[in-house]
Amino acid sequence: MAYVALYRAYRPQKFSEVSGQQHIIKTLQNAIKLNKVAHAYLFCGPRGTGKTTLAKIMAKALNCEHGPTIEPCDTCEICESITKGVMPDVVEIDAASNNGADDIRALRDSVKYLPSAGKYKVYIIDEVHMLSNAAFNALLKTLEEPPKHVIFILATTEPYKLPNTILSRCQRFDFQSLSMEDISKRLRIVAEQEHVQMTEAAINQIASAAEGGMRDALSLFDQTISFSLNEEITLDDVLSVSGNVSYKQMLSLLDACLKGDGPTALKEMDAILKQGKEVPRVVNDLIIFLRDVLLFKNNAILDDRLEFHEDAFISFSKNVAKKIIYDWLDLLNETNNAMRFSNQKRAYIELAILKMSDIKLNEEAGLLERIEQLEHTIDMLAEVKKEAPKQENIQMTIPTKEDIKKIEDTIVEKPKTVQQIDANEVQIEEVEEVLNSASKARKQKLQMIWQQISSEYSGVFVAQILVAGDIAAVNEDKIIVILNDLGFCNRLMRYESYLKIMEIFDYYNANIKDYICLPKATWNKILADYRKKYSQENPIVHLEKFSLGVLKRKEPEEKELKDEKLEFLYEYIDKEKIDILEDEL
Repeated sequence: MAYVALYRAYRPQKFSEVSGQQHIIKTLQNAIKLNKVAHAYLFCGPRGTGKTTLAKIMAKALNCEHGPTIEPCDTCEICESITKGVMPDVVEIDAASNNGADDIRALRDSVKYLPSAGKYKVYIIDEVHMLSNAAFNALLKTLEEPPKHVIFILATTEPYKLPNTILSRCQRFDFQSLSMEDISKRLRIVAEQEHVQMTEAAINQIASAAEGGMRDALSLFDQTISFSLNEEITLDDVLSVSGNVSYKQMLSLLDACLKGDGPTALKEMDAILKQGKEVPRVVNDLIIFLRDVLLFKNNAILDDRLEFHEDAFISFSKNVAKKIIYDWLDLLNETNNAMRFSNQKRAYIELAILKMSDIKLNEEAGLLERIEQLEHTIDMLAEVKKEAPKQENIQMTIPTKEDIKKIEDTIVEKPKTVQQIDANEVQIEEVEEVLNSASKARKQKLQMIWQQISSEYSGVFVAQILVAGDIAAVNEDKIIVILNDLGFCNRLMRYESYLKIMEIFDYYNANIKDYICLPKATWNKILADYRKKYSQENPIVHLEKFSLGVLKRKEPEEKELKDEKLEFLYEYIDKEKIDILEDEL
């Protein structure tokens, strides 16, 4: 027996087997249950979304020996004959090849005859938009008032080509592109039944490349099975068959562009094209990749693909400014349009890569975004200042030279020897403890929470300072956060900031009990020392001791807490009428 393609072998035969389109299935089943089946239906939508499949299942449900029923049995003689395509009462017409008026007149003459085996004669006209005007005119009267035993189901991918006279005579159902989750779920079922092993990345890539069409997904899966001789189908196998570009290759290419390294970016592009990838497909994949980066930066991830959890992807998304992405997208769109009218497609994409690698343009775009962020921060500070309670009768004093000297000493970071390390600062041993027991899984989980904090606590200043920093390391209950400014580090290390941040962590069940904030320059020195000393033989590293410059968190003393309580009472009660009993406080 000849081999049957997977999309034919695994075509759903019942309503319950159809992926997606639940709104359409529910409406059709309710129509059968309530005996309100219309005489004409129009199924329209993208290719491979189940239009013809649902039309045949509807024909089964109406003609089943146990029906009409909301779920055909698929075992009786009529259901089996419809599955095999030999049921005389279910007529499937390809309008692409039978689009003349004579073909429709022949159909019109046959509808008057009663069904021979089932209860209804069902006419499924596929690609109905291909009918000629004369054929549409010949169909009009029959479509509007067919015999009671006749039902028309029209299927098309281009409903806008149908005359309004046809559209007004049908119940229209718009099929939606299938989600990646629906396609992936179906692929896993088919792979299990075919005894084929696949990696999760391979399944996700097939689902993504199918662009919402189940038939395309199963066809690509079929090709990949024939291509791969390994025990398990991998992502590289799928990319070789589909012609798509690996996200890791795109990440390397765009990272080189971001750094202004044009020669490296061109080498990356050359390596991609040598794999046989088509230039328009490469441009399209780059656009989709940049779209994913934008979604990630805006906390609007639409699916849970593996690459969204990779450190390289997260790092690139944080480093690239939105303005740069918008500029790149505009450039790639212009390139895509220009390539349609040229035979030198490679030259166009290489010129686009060189423009994307222009470091001056990228720096200008990044600077504009930083200015916008700074303006946003200033606006937030202004709002905080407005909400702060006004203090009256404040006496202004002119600072002395000694006062100014003290202020300068706190601002200017002076180098200190080991003997000069301040006991009130965070010690290097605390950083050692986190680094030597760090967990990559905990870090990845916390990075996802970072995005949520950024959007949900946009009005909390300390939260915005926190998420502006990078997570350097995480162990069981403590994290190290890297910030650009030492002042912000000390701000977050305050006790009142600690209480607010712990409240936020508790809300997300992050299981974090403490954190350390470090300036970027200090962290770079620590990281260099750690990498120099770390090895598999020496996994526990002892770092060089030096002043970190970050003050330890100081919890308020009991007396300070008492004073705060008293000040609160003084606002409402005369101070002279209060007797303070130390024991009771």
